[in-house]
Amino acid sequence: MRRPVIPGSGVSLSARSLRSKPQRPKGRNAASGLAGAETRRGGPTSAPIFANGARPMNLTVQHFRDQVIGWVHENTDRIRVVWPLAGGWEAWAQAEIAGHINRHVAEAFIDREPPVYLDGSRADLLINNPFQNDASELIVVEMKCESLRNWRAFVDGLRYDAWKLQGAMRMGLGASKKMVIGLFFSPESEEQLAELTGFEIIYPRDREGVGIAILYL
Repeated sequence: MRRPVIPGSGVSLSARSLRSKPQRPKGRNAASGLAGAETRRGGPTSAPIFANGARPMNLTVQHFRDQVIGWVHENTDRIRVVWPLAGGWEAWAQAEIAGHINRHVAEAFIDREPPVYLDGSRADLLINNPFQNDASELIVVEMKCESLRNWRAFVDGLRYDAWKLQGAMRMGLGASKKMVIGLFFSPESEEQLAELTGFEIIYPRDREGVGIAILYL
């Protein structure tokens, strides 16, 4: 199945600085901007208690990246049937990725929608246990998922997320590692992402499937 082409888009976007605040797109989808994208194929409320008393396994940025790629590779056909839905599919993807990690990484810690920002607003994911690790071992993740209803705001949403991740955070999380992840399918978003600086672009199957854009901060 070929990726859908969105007619009449006429998209043009130059790389923009992250020093100034991007305009926040309407709705929960928002982001930040950034040299040629590299293309490849291929606060928390409580600490968890494990029955065996074991310490949760820490994920590195590379390991988390690989888990996201693995989930997309295994689930491209399922993603194709949800991306046309009204309301988007970001919450579904969050839960699916968290479940994929829990299935493949013994005793991993992944928290959804943690209130990491000073104003109480939430990131999409927090990786590794903040009660048992220094902030430098934690990964704060913002994520956007392109849908047929939000494609015009998708890349601006990524730019806004990148800007937001550079702001003040609670619990010393300013020292954490940070990632912006975008899951996309349209040629229009692919073209826009290619003009931004710093995003790695990955196609777990092929260019006709789901693409992953990742920015490391």
